[in-house]
Amino acid sequence: SSLTHSTLQLRATMSAIRHPCLIMGQCPSNFEGRNTRLGRVRRGKFVKLNEQQNNAAAYDGEAKNILVTAGAGCGKTQTIIARVVHLVRSGTDAARILMMTFTNRAAREMKARLKSDLGPVSMQIQAGTFHSFCLKVMSQVPKSFGVSGLNIIDADDQNALMTLVRGRYISKKEKETNKASPRPPALIKYYSYSRNTCQMPEDYLAFHTDLDGAFIELCTSIFDEYQKEKEARGYLDYDDLLRHFANALEEKPELRGAVTRLFDEVLVDEMQDTNPLQFAILKHFSSEGVRLFCVGDPAQSIYRFRGAEFEHVYKFQEIFGNSVVIPLSLNYRSYQEILDLSNWLLDRSPLDYRNRLTAHRGEGNFLPSIRDFEGAQDEAGWIADKILERREGDIALKDMMVLVRTGFDAKPIEAELIRREIPYHFIGGTSLTKAAHVRDVLSLLRIVRDERDDLAWMRFLKLWPRIGEKTAEKIINGLHQKADSKFIDTLAAGLGAKHNAVAAYKNTFSVQNTPKLCLSNAVKSLAPILKERYDKWDYRHQDLKLLITVAERYETVSEFIDAFTLEPMTNTQIEKLENDDAVLLVTVHSAKGAESPICFVAGARQGTYPHSRSYGELDAEEEERRVLYVALTRAQNELFITRSTDYRGSFYLYNKPAEGEEYFLAEVPEELAAREIHGWSPSDLRGLSFLKDVY
Repeated sequence: SSLTHSTLQLRATMSAIRHPCLIMGQCPSNFEGRNTRLGRVRRGKFVKLNEQQNNAAAYDGEAKNILVTAGAGCGKTQTIIARVVHLVRSGTDAARILMMTFTNRAAREMKARLKSDLGPVSMQIQAGTFHSFCLKVMSQVPKSFGVSGLNIIDADDQNALMTLVRGRYISKKEKETNKASPRPPALIKYYSYSRNTCQMPEDYLAFHTDLDGAFIELCTSIFDEYQKEKEARGYLDYDDLLRHFANALEEKPELRGAVTRLFDEVLVDEMQDTNPLQFAILKHFSSEGVRLFCVGDPAQSIYRFRGAEFEHVYKFQEIFGNSVVIPLSLNYRSYQEILDLSNWLLDRSPLDYRNRLTAHRGEGNFLPSIRDFEGAQDEAGWIADKILERREGDIALKDMMVLVRTGFDAKPIEAELIRREIPYHFIGGTSLTKAAHVRDVLSLLRIVRDERDDLAWMRFLKLWPRIGEKTAEKIINGLHQKADSKFIDTLAAGLGAKHNAVAAYKNTFSVQNTPKLCLSNAVKSLAPILKERYDKWDYRHQDLKLLITVAERYETVSEFIDAFTLEPMTNTQIEKLENDDAVLLVTVHSAKGAESPICFVAGARQGTYPHSRSYGELDAEEEERRVLYVALTRAQNELFITRSTDYRGSFYLYNKPAEGEEYFLAEVPEELAAREIHGWSPSDLRGLSFLKDVY
């Protein structure tokens, strides 16, 4: 049967790609192929583990499903690395180990550390994100997974396509008169969340939005049409990668067996961040006898808005039979005073997080400090003062981190850092591949990769003077109608052989087998019109030059495009490659995994922890508690919590939650945190004894 042929092809192909290239799309240019002779396992000195870490890394019991609950700063990455080393040294074939991470960067870092412990044999271990792994397998036998094309589209492309589809269902009159009609970004959010959480879209909309029945019906029709449009054009979005993969494994036992039998061990990092669709994939591996080794922390589950499911770790043993949970609670990051406050925060939860942290470093010299200010500008000014004070004390700027709940909360602090000329990086901002000038260049690479990529053609053609949407549509239709002709000839006939767009396409297409040269030619060809189109060209041109350098890591244009679509690099990540001495200003959700000697948790007022929109909903409030916990546990030596009162106008009202409201920092015991109030005169603070009700 065709399925049998496909599964045999999959086995053969996957066997052929057991090499370093499977850090999803990253293949060294000097790699000689699968027949390269791999060295023996290096048996150098093993990194010393504590008892808990060793129990996890060397576990050889009967349980087939292992969860390591690794508290913040407890060495989870070291434990995962040690586990893989233990497996290989105990005789497990390195090529039959799969490591699933949530960023390709994490996969690369783990592979680098494994190489130092295991030597060349580590190159056979396969590591990458869920999306990258699914794409890699599906690309070998796409028909078995029900896909006709593997062009991955990003959020901007999704928005363009959803706008097109939505326009067919909502008339101009409705657009003008019905403000309640869901906009494309909201539609994409609803559809994505329902798919990642394995819900029917109409059920999700009924229970989680205030849309009425007519709009729910309208939305589901739009979703159906949107999916058909993607399939007709050979497009896949991020969710399609997981959905097609999980569905195929569910519906085709022979394919499920072919995929899962490629591995003996699957290790999962950041298990608390998995959504139900990713979890379904892991359950398929477990059901076929593959051993799972999952590392996660229920107290750091903070991505519910993306569909992450807290109960995947919290109820692991209830979900999986034949399982064991191994805790890691010895923290190597922070002093005990910081952990005492963090533990107190979790202790006040109605849930049992079970894992109280103890500091390997013992006690430090500072209690965490809570500072109150009259306004956000006063708060930002004090943070800037403290940063400069610490720099005068020979502490580098890069050893200081300011954490904010949202990008909006960062604005007054960012303004003050700029005013005081304090170098900083902000993380939580725009990804580089969302920048218009980068997307313009990538559109040219995309049509070189696939000449039938309509969205890329539309963007590329509209770059040129006197080519609008209607002209572009006419040219694109002509390209598709003359399927027996070369695209370049049809393009030249439509625009004229001497048109700069034709030259740009030719110059880029001619070197399509060399990603770096292909991107370089695209930049050179488009630079004149981009320079006219955008301001600050020198700054933008540097972005493109850096992309050219990054492109050298990839063997094909397709791998380069897919890597940047699946995991875009942010501007600030680019800048940090320069290793500047700069303060890190970061949203809490972007800071998970990071740490710093000195941390400021800014804007920690009521209405932020928890966010006011979570009031009254236990799951949402608990997620907010975990967000604050993640913020507190970034600090190594000193922790400052700052908050202002300008949105309430009264210090007393601010600190005392109203009925039905929650505030996690309202009753911090005196022995856990020092306090200071800034900006009030003594007359403003009459009746200070009232603070006993506040704290």
